[in-house]
Amino acid sequence: MIDEIICGDCLELMKDIATGSVDAIITDPPFAFAGGLSNGSSSQTDSQFFSYWWKDVCKELNRVMKADGEGFIWCDWKTAAIIADGFKPTKQTYDVLRISQMLYHYREMPGQGKPFRSSVDMIAYIRGPKSTGHRIPNTTHNHISKYWYYGKHEFHPAEKDPELAAQLVEWCCDEGDTILDPFAGAGSVLLGAKRTGRHFIGIDKSEEFCSVARKRIAEMPSNLEAFRKDPIRLDSFFKVPA
Repeated sequence: MIDEIICGDCLELMKDIATGSVDAIITDPPFAFAGGLSNGSSSQTDSQFFSYWWKDVCKELNRVMKADGEGFIWCDWKTAAIIADGFKPTKQTYDVLRISQMLYHYREMPGQGKPFRSSVDMIAYIRGPKSTGHRIPNTTHNHISKYWYYGKHEFHPAEKDPELAAQLVEWCCDEGDTILDPFAGAGSVLLGAKRTGRHFIGIDKSEEFCSVARKRIAEMPSNLEAFRKDPIRLDSFFKVPA
């Protein structure tokens, strides 16, 4: 398997990915542009468009994912229902991906909002019909506490933490497996895959961000064996309240 970062429309490019060839899907779709009811705007048209578009994306995700595949999808409280609904089949069947649970990433600082300031990212855990979730210890909390700045980042306006992405990678697939990120942005998930010894297919419509992702991957440490063995400290992620 060759690692790839491809620029273009994911709906078109995913057609070139073989059926049942992907072990995991980890991605951050452009849910902030859903519009309508999903972001509090007055028009519902954009929300409806996003919903139909997302269902088309989910059809391809279902096709390319292995039956025992797992993954994670970033969303928020406004769009979680749309993200979940995209995987619902048109007829009764269990042979599809589904959202199984939700993770909450507490970013340890206040973001936007009034009167309550947003401080949590939501990450949907998706599972194929034959997945077991065996890589995730049964003592794992669904609340992740790890600082990640609200505001402008170096590589992408909606940049995600590569270290957190690496943990998600380890939870949903094994070393040598292939991860698909159809909304790769500046490549945080791809960096997490590379760090943990997984292969990846990254897709993004922006040539600028594809170039940034390629550069970040190219600048990773050359001694990947040592890099992979550097443990991700779970005690820095999970802070159980007293």
